[in-house]
Order: sequence, then structure tokens, then C-alpha cells
Amino acid sequence: MCSLGNTALAIDDLEKYEKECLSIIEKPSIQITAAYGNLMYDFSKDRDFLKNETEIKFKENGLRFPVEFEPIGLTKVRDTFNFNMTVGQIEISRNYECVFPKTITVHLGYVSPTIYILKDLKKQSCLYEVALRHEKTHMQIYIEALDYFLPEFKKEVNNLFETVGVKILQSGQNGKLVAKELNTEYVNTLKNKVDIWRKDVEKEQVKLDTPEHYLLESKLCAQFDED
Repeated sequence: MCSLGNTALAIDDLEKYEKECLSIIEKPSIQITAAYGNLMYDFSKDRDFLKNETEIKFKENGLRFPVEFEPIGLTKVRDTFNFNMTVGQIEISRNYECVFPKTITVHLGYVSPTIYILKDLKKQSCLYEVALRHEKTHMQIYIEALDYFLPEFKKEVNNLFETVGVKILQSGQNGKLVAKELNTEYVNTLKNKVDIWRKDVEKEQVKLDTPEHYLLESKLCAQFDED
């Protein structure tokens, strides 16, 4: 459960001091917040902006950007993961102290989600409506992905103390350094989960951005214009 603050400390002694520490301290106070951000619309961008930004998005996901593709819409969402922890330190035996989390504050969410629609598109036209619907679907995927992940994320946060635990500090060790190591273990345990979630979200987004899907949407408008 707990991590070594000193590799020279015998395992039996470590467990003894950890148990003593856990019998004295209280579990950390935990606060978890989430936000979807305020969705914004931008109808001022030209084709070069949309093409460049879409190409960047494709490359970030390890995909080849179709040279013939001319995007007419784009959804940009930046997610944010913030972790803060205050650390306490208490003497548990002569020459031994326990470093432990006192409070944990975590935030996960989106910042400034924005839907861009090509400025040349005439409002209420078929392409305009198709582009708007397409980008709104992207946004809905982001929202549903966060909704789906939040219960699991909260469970991970609430179980952090049992998963990572405390550190035993031996006389002569740098308390600030050990506290920093403990904080790093806590934040990295969560960050690994968040990184997996991020990748899964983008995999779902990519499914909507296949050349076949764009071709289908274009044909729908071509058929509509003929009618």
C-alpha cells in the first residue's frame, strides 16, 4: 500500500511504522470538481485556418490528412486536469516520521470548447446545416465521454489514499523532497487514468472524421441542391 521513503529501511520496520502512522492520522479530505466549459461558436475563419487546424488534429492522432479534404467545420476542445495536495508530517517513533496527504483537490473538465464554421457558408444552406450538425455531434461526444468517465474518475480519486498511501521519513532525510515524491506518486496515478481516457475520447472522435463520412455528407447536400 505504501511507498519506501528510505530503501535501507527493512520491510518489516516499514510496515510497522506505516501501520502506526495510519492508526494516528485521518484520511485526507477530498474535493472533486468537473466542468464542461462554455461552448462558443466562431463563424469568422477561412478555409486555410480550418484546413491547417484540422491537419494538426489528424497528425496528433497519428492519422494521414487527406490532401483533397476541404473542411468546412471544426471543433476544438482543450481538456484540463488539475491536482493539488497538501501534505502533513508527524513523528511516529524516535528518528522516524510519517509523511501523509491531508487534503486532495482534483479538477477535470473542458476549457473554451469552440465550434468553428467556415465563414463562406451561407446560413441555413445545406452545407452550413450539415457542418453545424457534424460539429455539434463532436461536442456531444466530448460531453458524453466526460459523463461516462466521471464516476470512474471519482472512484479513482477516492481510492488514492488506499492505493498510494504514505511515506516513512527517516532521520536525516529531506522532508520536503519526500513530500514532493509522495505528491508525484499521487498525481501520476491519476494522470495515467486521465491519459487513457483522453486517447479513448479521440478514438471516438476520429470515427466521425473518416473520408467516407465526409463524402456521404457532401453527397447529401449535392442531392439536396439538385432537388
